[in-house]
Amino acid sequence: MDRFLELEWIDYHGEQLEIPVDGVHLWLIEPSSIYERYLDSAELLRYERILTPGARSSYSCAQGGLRRLAGIYMQRPPEQVAMRRQAHGKPYVEGAPEFNLSHTCGRTIAAFSRGAIGIDVEAAGRTVHADELARRFFSPEETTRIMSVAQAERKLTFLRYWVCKEAMVKLSGDGIYHGLRHTRVDLAADGRSGGTYQGRKVFLWEFQPADDLVAALASWKPVEAKGFFRI
Repeated sequence: MDRFLELEWIDYHGEQLEIPVDGVHLWLIEPSSIYERYLDSAELLRYERILTPGARSSYSCAQGGLRRLAGIYMQRPPEQVAMRRQAHGKPYVEGAPEFNLSHTCGRTIAAFSRGAIGIDVEAAGRTVHADELARRFFSPEETTRIMSVAQAERKLTFLRYWVCKEAMVKLSGDGIYHGLRHTRVDLAADGRSGGTYQGRKVFLWEFQPADDLVAALASWKPVEAKGFFRI
């Protein structure tokens, strides 16, 4: 797991933020009971139906945390941020920057940008059936590359493809079940990978949010991560 630099998160202390042109801000949303306060009535009802404590915490961090972050950029209290969703469920807020979110193993990470963005994060140690999933969802060329690496590296190679593909589908807003088969990824040794989605060029940046995670950002235009904040 030393292929990409592990990020150093900076605690956010309430300062006003503006996303640079062609820039991305990444956020690590720490678990907190405060996010329950920011849920709307429909979200709160769903939250109360979740029985597993970890899943409840992840849900409130995702929904309430996004409202707080959008409110930071809009200079508006989280309770006044109206969350809407596109046809296949991708969230957005009128007047806020573009954003996307992913969570795994109790960690929730969001990306905010001036342009459309997609992000996916996965646990490096998760159990995967790489051979089966690759043959089902990946192109023959991608599957061949996965099968050609040593067994010890196969899972990580598969996960690199997977986070790139999920980030691309989330960028598109089409939803994982509608879009996964339309993704093509060209992995690069330095993590500045690329690919296409339904024939449209996609720029990818693979990164390591923590030493046990792998992640990727997807965008239609080249972007640079300009801030790594923890809240």
